[in-house]
Amino acid sequence: MNNLSVTKSNNLIDASYKLNVQAQKLILACLSKIDPRGEVPKEITITATEFGELMGIPNARRDLYKAADTLFDAVIIIANEHEISRLRWVQKDVKKHKGEGSVTIYWTEDVLKYISQLKQRFTTYKLRNIANLQSAHSIRIYELLMRFHSTGERIISLNDFKSALGISDKYPEFKILNRAVIKPSIDELNNSSDLTVEYETIKKGRSVAA
Repeated sequence: MNNLSVTKSNNLIDASYKLNVQAQKLILACLSKIDPRGEVPKEITITATEFGELMGIPNARRDLYKAADTLFDAVIIIANEHEISRLRWVQKDVKKHKGEGSVTIYWTEDVLKYISQLKQRFTTYKLRNIANLQSAHSIRIYELLMRFHSTGERIISLNDFKSALGISDKYPEFKILNRAVIKPSIDELNNSSDLTVEYETIKKGRSVAA
C-alpha cells in the first residue's frame, strides 16, 4: 500500500469543488485502487480496514460512512475556454455495507472521463504523501502544486486559487484568506507531506492578484 498512487486528469485537478477532508480522502483512496491507464469500472468498493490502513485512521468505519454521506450532493465545476460544466462525483447514493464495514461508490460517466484511460495531461502522486494531512484545503493545494511539480513553481491567480478550493464566495480580504487558509495549509504541507513550499504574492496596484 505504501506505493499506491493517485492519478487525475489535469482538468479535474484544476476544477472547482469543495469536499470535507474525509470525503477527499475517500475519493483519493478509491482512485489509488484503480489503474488509470485502463478502463476504470463504474463502481468500486472499499472497506473501512483498507481506508484506515491507507490513511492511518484508527477505527475508520465512522469516517468512511461520514465521507460517503457527503458525496451524493458534491458538485464539480470544470471550466474551459468554451463552457462551464457542473458534474457530480457519484451517480447515486454511496451504498453502505454496514455488516461488512465497507462502501461502494458509483462513478458518474462524466467523472470517469477524468480518471479512466488517461494518456496525457494528468497528474500522479503517492497516496501516502497526503495521508497525514488533516485539512481539506491542504490536500487541494498539494494537488495544485503537484500539477507543476516538474517545474517546481506555479503562478496561480487569486480567483483561480479560491475557485479550486471551492471558496470563491469567502475571504474577500487577502489577509484573512492568508491567515485562515493559505498559511495554515502551507505549514501543514511542510510538516506532513513530501513537499517543501514557499509562496509569495503578486500585486496589481495595492491588491494581491496572484
